[in-house]
Amino acid sequence: MNELDLELYEAYLDNTLDSEAKKAFEARLLDDASFKASFDSYKETSDYLSEKFTYQEDLNAFENNLKNISKEHFTKKASPSYKTEIWKYAAAIVLLITIGGYFLMDNNEPQYNDFASQPTISLVQRSSGDPMAKKAENAFNNKSFKEAINYLNELLGNDPNNQELLLYRGIAQIETAAYGNAYKDLDKVASGSSVYKNEALWQKALGLLKQKNYNKCKLVLVEIPPTADEYNKAQNLLKKL
Repeated sequence: MNELDLELYEAYLDNTLDSEAKKAFEARLLDDASFKASFDSYKETSDYLSEKFTYQEDLNAFENNLKNISKEHFTKKASPSYKTEIWKYAAAIVLLITIGGYFLMDNNEPQYNDFASQPTISLVQRSSGDPMAKKAENAFNNKSFKEAINYLNELLGNDPNNQELLLYRGIAQIETAAYGNAYKDLDKVASGSSVYKNEALWQKALGLLKQKNYNKCKLVLVEIPPTADEYNKAQNLLKKL
C-alpha cells in the first residue's frame, strides 16, 4: 500500500471518483485480495476515528500520542479541514497496522491472560458500610464475576454515574464475555475526567485483545497518554502486537 492507494481509498469513500475510475476501483477490489484487505482496514479505521473523535481537542490529544510513538510516519502536512485530519491519522494508523514497522503483527500474538491482572477492589470504606458494596467487593475479589455484576447492578441503580462502579462492572463483564455491555461502561468512564479514565481505556484494550480484535486494540492503546500510569503497559502490549 502506498500514498496513492490511500488517496484512492478516500476518493472512493467520498464518492468523488468518476464512473470509470469507480468501476476500475471496484474491479481491483474483486481481483486483488491484498488491495481489498488494505482498503477494508482503512475504512474500518477511518470509521472508528470519525465516530471516536467528535471534538478537535480529542483529535489533537490523539495526534500528540501518535507522534510520541512513531514520529517518522507523520510527514504529510495537514490542511485546516477536520476531514483531512481524520484522513491523516486513519492513513497513518493503517500504514502502521497493515505494512509493518512498529505495529507489525506476527504469528506470536500476545494473549489476554498475559496482560490481564484484575485489581483488588475496596468499596466498603467509600460506601459507609453498605452491605451490598461488601457483597460486590467480595464477589469481585474472589473472581465470581457474574455474581459481582449482579451486585454492581444494584449499586449502580442508586448511583448510575459512579465511575468506579462502572469501571469494575466493565471489567467483570469482560471476564464473562459480555463485551458489548462492558465497552458501554468503559467508554462512559474513558470519556469522562475521573481518575479511572485511563484504566478504563486499558481494560477496554484488554477486552479487545481477549476477542483477538488486534487492530481496534491498538487504536485504544494509542489513546493512553504518556502521563498515565497505564502507559508503559500499553506500550509493552503494542510492541507485542
